[in-house]
Amino acid sequence: MVHHLVATAHNETDILCHHHTVHKPVNNTVAATIIEEINHIHYQLSQIHDLKPSEHVNALFTKLVTLSTYQYDDQTLSIVLNHPIIKVLIPTLRTMASQGEYFLELTWATNLIEQTREYQEGKPNLSRFVYYQNYQDLVQLELNALRGVGAQFNNIVFIGSGPLPLTPILMYQQLPSAIMHNIDRDQASITISNELLQKLGIAHGFRQHVMDAIAYPDFQGADVVMLGALVGQDVTEKLQFLKTIGKNMKSGSFLLARSAHSLRKLLYPSIEPYQINTCDFETVCVLHPYNDVVNSVVIAKKI
Repeated sequence: MVHHLVATAHNETDILCHHHTVHKPVNNTVAATIIEEINHIHYQLSQIHDLKPSEHVNALFTKLVTLSTYQYDDQTLSIVLNHPIIKVLIPTLRTMASQGEYFLELTWATNLIEQTREYQEGKPNLSRFVYYQNYQDLVQLELNALRGVGAQFNNIVFIGSGPLPLTPILMYQQLPSAIMHNIDRDQASITISNELLQKLGIAHGFRQHVMDAIAYPDFQGADVVMLGALVGQDVTEKLQFLKTIGKNMKSGSFLLARSAHSLRKLLYPSIEPYQINTCDFETVCVLHPYNDVVNSVVIAKKI
């Protein structure tokens, strides 16, 4: 999903070399600087026991997102992503980013619900969420792309909906006749999002499922299946999952998988069209945003 941190300017004074890390020489000044900064951010995040929102946690993730979304030349990208240190750090960077995103969503979902109680407001004001506009931009991009390839919107399944399911909510606001099926294996996410949907007065348009998505029984009825960026920590896990649901989706339905490009791969695993095509799909559209929208979008048609 859209990352929850807003970019700020780089601070090169924060680039440190830790005594426990051995660096191989890099024949590219920009790449060397990026590698050092990623290593430093990773080290600092790894020292924090609780990645719930705080000034320090937010600042570190902001720095990481700034670094990941800046536009670099192909040589620099190749050096950074293929460097042995970065290859080792990427799995835990993604895990920490996932944890930070989960806690941020949980905190905001809880606060939005509490605000309706404290101030006796009728409905939670989602636009108070600090990254609401980022979600709007991504959802608009995805809906336009899905319309462009001829998708139907009677039943939409979202895998990895989380505690603050802004994507399904924003889609439903534009597709009020659709039924949104949210799947998450985390009970706390479904519990808090159930209450949020009730407060918003749109629970009738949603079906909430606490389960591993592999166990979901009705992919055959879905017009669109949306795969969250953090479903599967690497391409192997994603492909194992897609091969399973690919057998159960109906011909002519669409898969929308969130992916990543360039240094955004530090935050989210990427998946390529040729890989999706091995799972009984035909890729029909790929979008790589270069603005504040962090995720790429891959749309594939079920054969």
